[in-house]
Amino acid sequence: MMATHQRYLPVRGEDGALLPYFVTMANGACDEAVVARGNESVLRARYEDALFFWNADLEGGDLDSFVPKLDQLTFADGLGSVGLRARRIAEVASARAGRTAISDAERTTMRRAGELAKVDLATQMVIEMSSLAGFIAGEYARRTGEDPQVATALEEMEQPRTSADAVPQSLPGTLLALADRADLLVGLLATGAKATGSSDPFGLRRAALGIVRILRSWTDPRLIADLTLRTVLQAAADRLREQGVDAGEDVVADAAQFAESRFAQLLRDEGVAAEQVAAVAPGMDRPGRVDQMLTEIDELLDREDFQALVAAVQRTSRIVPAGTTPDTDSPLLTAPAEIRLREVLDGFRAPESLPALTAASGELVQAVNAFFEDILVMDPQEDLRLARLGLLAAVLAAMPAQVDWAALDTAISVR
Repeated sequence: MMATHQRYLPVRGEDGALLPYFVTMANGACDEAVVARGNESVLRARYEDALFFWNADLEGGDLDSFVPKLDQLTFADGLGSVGLRARRIAEVASARAGRTAISDAERTTMRRAGELAKVDLATQMVIEMSSLAGFIAGEYARRTGEDPQVATALEEMEQPRTSADAVPQSLPGTLLALADRADLLVGLLATGAKATGSSDPFGLRRAALGIVRILRSWTDPRLIADLTLRTVLQAAADRLREQGVDAGEDVVADAAQFAESRFAQLLRDEGVAAEQVAAVAPGMDRPGRVDQMLTEIDELLDREDFQALVAAVQRTSRIVPAGTTPDTDSPLLTAPAEIRLREVLDGFRAPESLPALTAASGELVQAVNAFFEDILVMDPQEDLRLARLGLLAAVLAAMPAQVDWAALDTAISVR
């Protein structure tokens, strides 16, 4: 409140704790004592107001009494009340929880936090000081006897507020925070909201980057099996459609593209080379995996075996027309190089990590190179040409879809 509402600079001790001092500015010459007393009086009044709101809010003794009041607050045209939005958030989080390794205790925490989602927006404190949303929910929850984990989840649901803010650490808080931002992003895009230029009055960029930052922090596939940008956005769209909002596949695609473009810009702002950002663009649906891939790419770019793999895949992709169906079973493939490539492909399973893929691809790279040396792919005989292109298409199909090999080739060339 001191910094946000009064523009005062708080003073902290060496341990980070707040001290009973603040710094403010005055234009021109002034009586410093008078200015200090005046500002102290203003700040004291603000804190007295906050104490009044705090005590008034907590008179009822529980948070459930505030929940019905959320239905009296409008969220956005076409998207219903804040109460309706809070219920959507809880439902989306619950739907995603069913696809994670969530414990019974965490599920109970999330269910209760979902029942209280956005509850502090109906409190006098947050109505007066909206920047305290989330913090007040957690503090009131602790003081009204809620489980501490529920209080934490209510706080974490509002994280991250800014690019520097912490992301949720608990699984219930993570699922609720994702559901919150997905509902906002999909819902507002479905009703025609847009972020243009530097203008973003609806907070679409903040919501998209919030989802990205949260997903970047969760990288263990055993914990969250299919928690991706699209699965989160799709779950939000499903609930919105149940309430009559036109949130179809096109809206989900637009929301995913918007979030992925924000992620790409964030990576460039962080200093990642444009070629490497382009190389991982197909996999931006899984932000946590993108960070791992960028680390792997940076470590592999100077390795000859990785360069050979990229060159073989890129050489293949240049000759295979888009939409070619992979096929290794054609009886027309009888030349030794064709048979060898087919045999290698039949026994090849691409690992997800790029270092493991590089280590496992040596034989495949040799077979591809031998194929191009010995075989005329674009044979005048159409059925033979198509069979060979189908075999090469199978090479591309065996590679991870989360990588843009052309961009990798460029990244190697400009290294």
